Amino acid sequence: MWKISTKIIRHTSGNQLCFTRKISVGGTLNQQTQLELVETSKWEQARPYGEMPGPSALRMLSYFMPGGALRNTNLIQMNRRMREMYGDIYCIPGMMGKPNVVFTYNPEDFEVTYRNEGVWPIRIGLESFNYYRKIHRPDIFKGVGGLVSDQGQAWADIRNKVNPVLMKVQNVRQNLPQLDQISKEFIDKLETQRDPETHTISNDFHNELKMWAFESISFVAINTRMGLLSDNPDPNADRLAKHMGDFFNYSFKYDVQPSIWPFYKTPGFKKFLKTYDDITDITSNYIETAMKRFRTNEERKTKCVLEQLLELNKKVAVAMVMDMLMAGIDTTSSACLTILYHLARNSSKQDKLRRELLRILPSPKDSLTDVNTKNMPYLRACIKEGLRITSITPGNFRITTKDLVLSGYQVPRGTGVLMGVLELSNSDKYFAQSADFMPERWLKTDLAPDIQACPAARSRNPFVYLPFGFGPRTCIGKRIAELEIETLLVRLLRNYKTSWLPETPMQYESTIILAPCGDIRFKLEPVGGSM
Repeated sequence: MWKISTKIIRHTSGNQLCFTRKISVGGTLNQQTQLELVETSKWEQARPYGEMPGPSALRMLSYFMPGGALRNTNLIQMNRRMREMYGDIYCIPGMMGKPNVVFTYNPEDFEVTYRNEGVWPIRIGLESFNYYRKIHRPDIFKGVGGLVSDQGQAWADIRNKVNPVLMKVQNVRQNLPQLDQISKEFIDKLETQRDPETHTISNDFHNELKMWAFESISFVAINTRMGLLSDNPDPNADRLAKHMGDFFNYSFKYDVQPSIWPFYKTPGFKKFLKTYDDITDITSNYIETAMKRFRTNEERKTKCVLEQLLELNKKVAVAMVMDMLMAGIDTTSSACLTILYHLARNSSKQDKLRRELLRILPSPKDSLTDVNTKNMPYLRACIKEGLRITSITPGNFRITTKDLVLSGYQVPRGTGVLMGVLELSNSDKYFAQSADFMPERWLKTDLAPDIQACPAARSRNPFVYLPFGFGPRTCIGKRIAELEIETLLVRLLRNYKTSWLPETPMQYESTIILAPCGDIRFKLEPVGGSM
């Protein structure tokens, strides 16, 4: 038997009169009960949710009106201005049926949110996905929304099925030879566009990177070469690439910004659905063609990602392939371009990296293998550092599955929480010399004895740097994206000394992700066999 008693203690803190509830327990309590008592005490002592800083719904709408504080701002600019106005934690009211969202820039809040997300974390998905797949095209998807938009048990069922396929290292790395070949073809294409005197590229470098990213993820997802790096790409692949380019803009407009589409299907939303239809039809045709190819070649020892997904469930396979194609173009190309930009502006770091790459590939004609890519500590540190300074998203999001206390405020179950990792990753409070590109901060000296590490420059709080998320909802494409980025950067920096030409830093536009924009020009000078 045990007995719980409470006592209110009156005390002062500075000039302020305070009251604290003291809980006394007699007898024996199990650990779970003790934890619940502590959480109950914290909740009772926290400030009410209604006292959290933030605008009313009417004021929030006024910010976006002509002359408003947030008029014509992108997601990053909006977050920064709101933080200046309301501090490190504030609440934005939900509109058009969306939940309230708490924005926090406190890594202790990040940990509390993640530690209490449960086995089925809830993250607002793209509701247009759910509508399209479950209501508009049930003939194809038969109730499957996919990892982006499904929640709860439905999400867990899919995630548990596809985790062994997409998160298993061997499954992903079996694509290395073909991804390396695609990167070689990308370099060959750059050579045809590179001016031998100025060493600049005549075409849109960012768009060329998108074509590389699409060619790469297409091979992984549907085991098909699209020919997007050639002079004669598959016409359907070209159409599909253009549709994918519209995807994030549409999703930002109809899934992030306030929209009336759940109540009235506007002409713009109907155009969006037509784009989805084209993506679905083209993707389905590619899958059917691949299935016929698999049936005529059953003696292969290893099965590709698509074959393994099809063995699980065809409708899940179709949804996953579409998600991989949609999510694997702008994200990967933007990340690769960002990392290349930081290396181009830091020639000493680039030279260190090239010395590592020359050991891996003494000749540019050599192939990348599991053996020679096993030990690339400085390359991987450069990738981490690039994604620290400019993560692909400004923050990570969850819907609270239980009542939480964040920064001393009560946050009830069902509230959205946006954790501002981008701002903190660029703060000297969490990363010493945060404005400097310092790959060494990620190194262990035993992995790279010839390079001096700087552990003091690395944040001691692991929740500040989470470019692929955390927990059960960690990005399912993490390993694929890392392999693609590593492969291309090896090829680019093994072949070229890269410099950034514009006088101004790289600019970004922000919809669902951060994407480089504006003047993007690199100087690519060929390098020889040694340094």
